[in-house]
Amino acid sequence: MPKSSALLLALLLLGSTLALEGLGQITAAPRAAWAAWRDHAPLRALAGTEALIPVTLEASGARSASLRCVPTPALLITTEGKGWGGPFRLLSRFEGNPEREVHRVLEHEETPRYGGRYLRPRQPLSDLDGWTGATITARALRGAQGRARALFRDQRAALFARCEANP
Repeated sequence: MPKSSALLLALLLLGSTLALEGLGQITAAPRAAWAAWRDHAPLRALAGTEALIPVTLEASGARSASLRCVPTPALLITTEGKGWGGPFRLLSRFEGNPEREVHRVLEHEETPRYGGRYLRPRQPLSDLDGWTGATITARALRGAQGRARALFRDQRAALFARCEANP
């Protein structure tokens, strides 16, 4: 291979590498914003809106919380627990009416045999008692739901007052 061809190839490779590095730096912020938007999709879907106000709850077990003021006030709480196969994250939505609470598993490491097939991420939870062989996971999920309910019960008035103050 002649020297000029090798030099041209080296320059082309160096230029391509620098261009790709520059492109990566230029697109880093939009890619991070997209990843955050994608990761919050279950929260927006459960809330029914993108107009969420992040709130801080001083309690153990609560990973994050958001307040939805429109169309009706609701509190969305993310809690963590540990089932038989590993940790899980549970997203719960509470409104003024106790029958309207919704719980969804966002992530889990449960094995299919011990409840994993019932913990489909982003699907509503149903009949925890009917799981064969998943007693530990079912108890852990009920515990996470109970912690979220207690947070809602304790902080409901103050949080919903924020919605009334800021229509």
